[in-house]
Amino acid sequence: MKQFLEQLNSRIVRLYVVGFAVATVLILNTLLVHLLHLKTHQQGVEIVKQVQLLDEPARTPEKITQIAQMHGFSTASDTSAASRVEQDVFSYEGLSLTLSHPTVVKQYFAIFVFFNVLFIGFLMFCYRWLLIYRVRPKTPYSRSTQICVENNVALPTSIEPRKPDESLFNVFALVKWRYIIDSKVDPQQHFSIILAKHFSDYAKCSVKYLSSGALAVTFEQVPWGGVSRIEKKLHEVVFQALIMMRPDLSRKTVKIGACYYQARADQTQVYQLARSALAVAVNNVWQHVHMVPLNKTHATTMQSSEGDFIAYINKGQFVLFFQPLFCFKQQDIKQSEALLRVRHSQLGLISAKQFIPQIHSKSHLNTLDKTVVAHTLKVLKKEADKTKVSINLHYVNWCDDTFVCWLVNEIKVCAVASRVQFEVSAYDYYQHHRALLRAFSALAKLGAGVLLDQVTDVLPGKTLRAIPAMEAIKLAFELVHHIDSNQSQQRSVRQIVRQAERIGIPVYAVGVETQAELNCLQQLGVQGAQGYYFAELLQQIELVGY
Repeated sequence: MKQFLEQLNSRIVRLYVVGFAVATVLILNTLLVHLLHLKTHQQGVEIVKQVQLLDEPARTPEKITQIAQMHGFSTASDTSAASRVEQDVFSYEGLSLTLSHPTVVKQYFAIFVFFNVLFIGFLMFCYRWLLIYRVRPKTPYSRSTQICVENNVALPTSIEPRKPDESLFNVFALVKWRYIIDSKVDPQQHFSIILAKHFSDYAKCSVKYLSSGALAVTFEQVPWGGVSRIEKKLHEVVFQALIMMRPDLSRKTVKIGACYYQARADQTQVYQLARSALAVAVNNVWQHVHMVPLNKTHATTMQSSEGDFIAYINKGQFVLFFQPLFCFKQQDIKQSEALLRVRHSQLGLISAKQFIPQIHSKSHLNTLDKTVVAHTLKVLKKEADKTKVSINLHYVNWCDDTFVCWLVNEIKVCAVASRVQFEVSAYDYYQHHRALLRAFSALAKLGAGVLLDQVTDVLPGKTLRAIPAMEAIKLAFELVHHIDSNQSQQRSVRQIVRQAERIGIPVYAVGVETQAELNCLQQLGVQGAQGYYFAELLQQIELVGY
């Protein structure tokens, strides 16, 4: 409804502009016709004046016709003036003559064309100038600084190098949203204009749309008091820009990770911190903006954290947990999800989601996933029951043929393929579906299954049927959290469940925390769920290596 009203308002404004332009042209043309009529009247009076100066014997019809023709007029007795369509009576000092003359439009046609082109061109220029004026970036200008410089009489003879202002910060933000923008819209151009308009008070606001789908925004010379406010304002501006395209979007659609730092900081560390902050915001339902500072402590931690985490894993300082998933129909554990916790010397026991955004080396990601797979298969081989276990792997390893070959060989050796499932997020599948399909085909031949995780919207039926050994769909946490009080989330889950039923696969929920959420999910047709409402993480004590 809001979008309809905005479109209606836009159309009304356009009609007002067109009506104003037409009225202006008509008024100007009316004035022009009046002026040309006055000119014609003066010429007629001039003809009568010349006739008045003639003697009575000389005022013959032929002489009057001759004088009138000299000025482009004709008398009523002139039969050759067939094109004369207007007759007027002109008087001067008691003498009146009826003269014919062409219409004003016909007589001054060239003048009419010239002035109308001039009027219309001027109105178009004003309209275009107004559009540019509304979106122009404003140059920051400090009047107090100018007054200070003008009043300063004695200027220093030598200018010292300017030192960085310790009270000002730069802010680098990564903005991510779960909405596909129309291909007709250029995100770089679109958001550059919008942000330049709303953040014109800052010295510099640069915008770059990355190939990953994130928007990188940099603010320079931000005072300390504005650091926390600028990210909230950025979230609101981007959200309002997206809601104009799709009114049913919620604020959790937009996530921002930011880092504020002093000038001359290492840009690589700034980007890594912003990326980690964005991962925290994406994995959090109620926190849409997460900002971290870059200081000496953070810089030292960033340089050593990736190697430290891998060193802890190589030393065996980790714990493997299994989160059970309960089936509503069987009233029992359907399967479990393997989760890794690393024992950090300073940060304590932390989950993989917290430190994976800081790991960028392909070899380190390979080591991490191999460790999880190897220990999970070891647990399955020792356990006597037939409970299935799902494993999350990084998409970088799914695209590595060497890792996939190693994975296939490990599953063959352990002979537990029917009890192993691999989870992949819907976003990673869309980005790297070709490599993933090759890997899934190799695993399907062994009997291993695939789960599509973090699903937030209805998926194309062809997509689900194309995945080999597709066994289930897992709803994203943000779609499950507070679903009992959100009709939009309920509508999305109902559509996903209906689509899954056509294909014959179940839908599971993650992050269930309350009885109300559980009841709502059961009514919507979800067949299973996991979360702290059911049970805490089950720890495998024999795998603790510290």
